Amino acid sequence: MRKAAWAILLALAALPIAANSDEPAKKREPPVFPVGSVPEDDLGKDIDGNKVRISDYHGKVVILSFWASWCEPCRKELPVLAGVVKQVGPDQLQVLAVNHHDEPERFKYVVNVLKEFPITFLRRDPNVRIAKKFGVQGIPRMIIIGRDGKVASDHTGYGEDMIPSLVSELNALLAQR
Repeated sequence: MRKAAWAILLALAALPIAANSDEPAKKREPPVFPVGSVPEDDLGKDIDGNKVRISDYHGKVVILSFWASWCEPCRKELPVLAGVVKQVGPDQLQVLAVNHHDEPERFKYVVNVLKEFPITFLRRDPNVRIAKKFGVQGIPRMIIIGRDGKVASDHTGYGEDMIPSLVSELNALLAQR
């Protein structure tokens, strides 16, 4: 088994927050972005004010995650994604997290708590400008973009039942050069 595959499996196995969930994933919506399409590039700014574009991460696998602090599945998904990035390395995998409908004070508090996560948090999206570009109607929403900058998959919802297919997807994308 490849090093990246072991790293992902170890990261997922070591995270009790995901293992405690008995909830099945929410019903999946059909993808907004067909596999192979090129997503919107401009994502706005991160919490430090730096511009963020998907094209800045060309050559890496990118997970674009739409989340909110009030969303229980989102609170389970983000630590899992952070664990995978820690194991695989930010030179191979980047998570870009877009907050969806949190109050400003709650957003600041949550991002401060999560600042140790190896995730790029974008500024709040109060007018859902970014969410509209990506057709977000439910969260958590995860759009996985391959090293070539094209959509590899598009998921809405989160549950333990997704982990095996997510591991397979990420391993396949990480193996591509």
